[in-house]
Amino acid sequence: MSRSDLKIIEGGFPVYGPEQLRKVNAMRMAFSAPTSLSPVVNTKGEALFTTSEEMNDEPASCYNCQFYNETAETCSLIGPRKIIKKLIWPKEATADAKQIEYWPCCSMQFYGKTNKGEAFYRVFASDPDYMGLIWINAPKPGQKYGGANCGGINGGDDCDHYQTEGKEEKWESATGFCRALQTEVAAGDVCCQWRDDDTLQWQDAQRLLGEINGRP
Repeated sequence: MSRSDLKIIEGGFPVYGPEQLRKVNAMRMAFSAPTSLSPVVNTKGEALFTTSEEMNDEPASCYNCQFYNETAETCSLIGPRKIIKKLIWPKEATADAKQIEYWPCCSMQFYGKTNKGEAFYRVFASDPDYMGLIWINAPKPGQKYGGANCGGINGGDDCDHYQTEGKEEKWESATGFCRALQTEVAAGDVCCQWRDDDTLQWQDAQRLLGEINGRP
């Protein structure tokens, strides 16, 4: 098929006819790869990608999310039944276990000022499993900021998908390669595909918060 075979309308837009269907089908097969078993690589939009600049160079957590009811220690999306607050565990350091501070965060983190007034909620609460709610360990207790970003900089925890070259530590890098997105990202960027092998699931965090606050 040559360009001379196409009907061109105003604006230079080509109109495909029946004789061009074989090319259209071939193109659609390349785009969607219906017989491929390889993992799908999401776009930055599909991964809710957020740049370091949009995060004000802070790691992502509930403590810099617009959905967080700071006084009530709840999330306006997840509802009033789940306590959302950072925690330190174990309660006391021992010879064989140091204290770790965990910061809550979910895939819907939306950077901005938290709600410091009366708590507000959506009509229907979202399931924390669907939201990807987790508690993320900070490099050390008592930080001003904690949470998630690609390279673990500025008090954040690094992502398992983030790779750097050579022996450079992730948190000393400016950029790295994201295995999930298959592209270069900045160390302070973050997305909902962030992963780490030593996070707390929300069920465990609720149990620990209950023990800390003296309730079953």
